[in-house]
Amino acid sequence: MMSTITRYNMTGKKWRLAPFYIGIALLSTLFIYPLIYTLLTSFKTNGEIFSNYFGLPESWRFENYAHAWVKGKIGAYFMNSVFICTVYVALVLLFSSMASFVLARLRGKWLTAVFYFFVAGMMIPVHAILIPLAQTSVSLGLSDQYSFLIGIYIASGVPYMIFIMYGFMKGLPRELEEAVIIDGGGLWTIYRNILLPLSRPVLATMGILGFLSTWNDLILALLFIKKSAMWTLSLGLLNFSGFYTTDYVGLCSAIVLVNIPTIIVYISLQEYVEKGLTAGAVKG
Repeated sequence: MMSTITRYNMTGKKWRLAPFYIGIALLSTLFIYPLIYTLLTSFKTNGEIFSNYFGLPESWRFENYAHAWVKGKIGAYFMNSVFICTVYVALVLLFSSMASFVLARLRGKWLTAVFYFFVAGMMIPVHAILIPLAQTSVSLGLSDQYSFLIGIYIASGVPYMIFIMYGFMKGLPRELEEAVIIDGGGLWTIYRNILLPLSRPVLATMGILGFLSTWNDLILALLFIKKSAMWTLSLGLLNFSGFYTTDYVGLCSAIVLVNIPTIIVYISLQEYVEKGLTAGAVKG
């Protein structure tokens, strides 16, 4: 009798959850469809795109990727994007982690005010000050300078990274620092040997988010990088669009190539993303 009731309750629970699973499936389809469409389109011809919108390609043309690689100069632009993203992620994580360490672990009269000063930067999106930035780059001759572009990325990324790292580091036990101080260690020892290893999840999370935002950026790179030899991958996609025609197949093939590194980075470090964001949000 009890097993029958239990089975009935489990069946009823499954039916009650059915709308939830259906909704999740529909949302997943909605979000993944553009990627599937782009992938299928990359194997078609330009004429086939308009005659066969949603079907499979008549033949799988892998040469489209070779054409996109050459026409879009993906190889050269790939190295430019890798350089910018690598330097940016390394510097922004260094600056943000050091600032968060001081703000979260040290005691000072003005540290709380300094923290809120940094957090206030989150309320000013970088796109709201593009005109002053453009005027500054022209007056100081900083156009076509990776250092200026990376500096803008860092200035826009530091506030939200400090906000997340501060919450994570604030929740770490102080007994660890006290043990290091008793052994004769200083602030640098605490930061390098204690805080950084324990903050690996939040560092990985911030690194992934910073990498993705910089890798996919178009507006800032378009505004401050004029020389085609210095373009990033996002700017390289413009090679497939002209005044009167657009190479849709080449564009879709290039989009797939551009997104492969971001997918690899995210999949390899995805276990840290939710862990780091959750820890930084609830601690402190």
